[in-house]
Amino acid sequence: MTATRTLRRLASRAASAIRRLTGRRADIDYRRWYSTWNLQRDYWTIVGPATKEEFDRLSRVKLQLLIDLGLAPTSKVLDVGCGTGLLAAALHDFLDERGLYVGTDISPEAIAFCRERFPRPNFSFHVNEMTRLPTLTERFDFIVFFSVFTHTYPRETALLLHQASRLLADNGLIFADVFTAPLIDEYSGDRSAVEINPDYLMHLLEGSGLRAELVDMQPRPQLGQRLFFTFTRE
Repeated sequence: MTATRTLRRLASRAASAIRRLTGRRADIDYRRWYSTWNLQRDYWTIVGPATKEEFDRLSRVKLQLLIDLGLAPTSKVLDVGCGTGLLAAALHDFLDERGLYVGTDISPEAIAFCRERFPRPNFSFHVNEMTRLPTLTERFDFIVFFSVFTHTYPRETALLLHQASRLLADNGLIFADVFTAPLIDEYSGDRSAVEINPDYLMHLLEGSGLRAELVDMQPRPQLGQRLFFTFTRE
C-alpha cells in the first residue's frame, strides 16, 4: 500500500514532538498535555505534523489508505484516538449524508475542538478512557486505530481490540498499526513509542474471535518496523 509509506512517519514525528516539549523520553500524561496546549493556534503539532500543510497532506494519505481497503462515502467509521481530527478532516468531505463518523479520544480538549471544527450532523465525538471505548449503539464498517497502539501497552491494546470487535458491522474491519523491534520478548519502550512482539500480541488475542492479516510492513528510522494490520471476525 502506497499510502502507508507516508503514514509510517507519523508516530516517530509525534515522539519527536513529545521530546521537544518534555526534553526526555518518558510516559506521557496526554490529558495534561492537551489541557495546556492552545489548539486554536496550533492543532497540528500536538498530533505529530510540524506544519498545517503536513497535517492536511497526511489527512489525505489516511483517507486514501482506507479507500484502498474499501471505504465508501456511505461507510460508518469509528476513529479511536481521533486527536484533533487528522482523519476527520478528510472524511468530512468524503462521507455523504448516509455515512457516519464517530471520533473518540482520551482528551476532553481534543474532543471539544473537534466538535466545534466538524459540525456535520452525522459526525460525533466522545471522550473515552485509555482502555474503555464509549457505549455506542452503532455498528461500524471501519474501526481505525491510527498511531494508537504505538502508544499503548500490549494488554491495553488487547482490551481495546476486544471491545472494538463487538462494535464491528458484518464484514467490517479494524485497522491498526504497531511498532516492532528485533529481539524483544513481549514489548519494550514507553508511551512515546511502544514496541511489541507481534506473536505476543496474537497470543493476547486468542479467543477474541478476531483474525489478523498483515497488510503492510515498513522500516522505521530506528531499528525495527512498523506493521499495519487489519482484523476481521473469524
